[in-house]
Amino acid sequence: MGYLSTTSEAGKYNVQRAVEELVAKGGPGPLRQGLAMVRLQLGRYKVRPEEYFTYALWRKDRGRAFLRDFISNWRVNEFNSSLNMPDRGLAHDLVNDKVGTEALLFARGLPVSRTLAAYAPEGEALPDLPHLRALRSAQDLEAFLGDPANLPVFGKPRADSFARGAAAISGLSEPGRLRFLTGEIVPVDGLAAEIVRDWRQGYVFQPFYQCEASLRRHVGAAMASVRIVTLWTDRGIEPWYAVIRLPAKTAMHDGDAKDQRIWGLIDIGTGEVVKLRILRDPLAEDQRHGNDPDLPFLGFRMPDWARAIEICQEAHTSFPGHGIIGWDVFLTDAGPILNEANASPGHVYQVAAQRPLLNPDLRPAYERARAFARQHGGGNPAF
Repeated sequence: MGYLSTTSEAGKYNVQRAVEELVAKGGPGPLRQGLAMVRLQLGRYKVRPEEYFTYALWRKDRGRAFLRDFISNWRVNEFNSSLNMPDRGLAHDLVNDKVGTEALLFARGLPVSRTLAAYAPEGEALPDLPHLRALRSAQDLEAFLGDPANLPVFGKPRADSFARGAAAISGLSEPGRLRFLTGEIVPVDGLAAEIVRDWRQGYVFQPFYQCEASLRRHVGAAMASVRIVTLWTDRGIEPWYAVIRLPAKTAMHDGDAKDQRIWGLIDIGTGEVVKLRILRDPLAEDQRHGNDPDLPFLGFRMPDWARAIEICQEAHTSFPGHGIIGWDVFLTDAGPILNEANASPGHVYQVAAQRPLLNPDLRPAYERARAFARQHGGGNPAF
């Protein structure tokens, strides 16, 4: 286990424990659960055991109609790819490269998170950005991380997802030793060696962004990104849905963590938080609070929401072959900024809303996107 492996470890799912916990809460018995999971995994929709619990698929109201409109993780890539438009040109490598996407959007004058430094082994290209410092070796990493003038900083892999390998570095506890936002102390040389060993595709460092002040009260010190998904249809770029992912209280980002995480469904038109759910406990009631138990989060309106939607729509025009993009947006005191683009987003809506993705409210925009994709070499299969 390394200094940057906590998120990956937290993302592993313990099915046996989930079975036992569901039984303890009055759910179906172990045999019934096991048979249901096997049937779902081998059936048409290829539902993983983890999803059986996340979406409460043992419930009677989660039958065939629910599964028909539900997009399981096994079907996500096929679903997203079906909305692409190859006749207009696809840019998967660019979208998957965080620094490459940043360079493109920065050149267009869009507000985007800025990479201050990036580790890229010799021979690996980096875009020409005025604020970007190239780090080519463990020694370069040590020099950068060991300089208090460069801290605090947020580090993450250049081409990975789910916040695996990410870390918020608060500063130096003493020369040669870094303090993570969690309070963990790690040696500069050890962290540099791990990055060089495990992240050959590159590793980037950005400013330690924080949420806008009113939002931060509900979120805490770690950044909570907002996922805004846009579709390209005959009407142009349409905002489809939005979800905010709150970090666990003890975490330094909003990715996988061992502690409780809350996701909030946001009304795409108004920016209001309309539903709050605990990520891994579908038996829990809807929540009213985020990470502050004394301050209701339900009903909160996201700051600068119209501008956040606008920059996602404008940024999507940079990728004319991609019918769907999931944007990770930071809502900061300086306004919303684009942090990442995801050409094949996981549909976090289904967790936050506890509804299948292609429900009657969201399906019409999907059908418009699919019809538009069919005009440009895509649109198949239908879902």
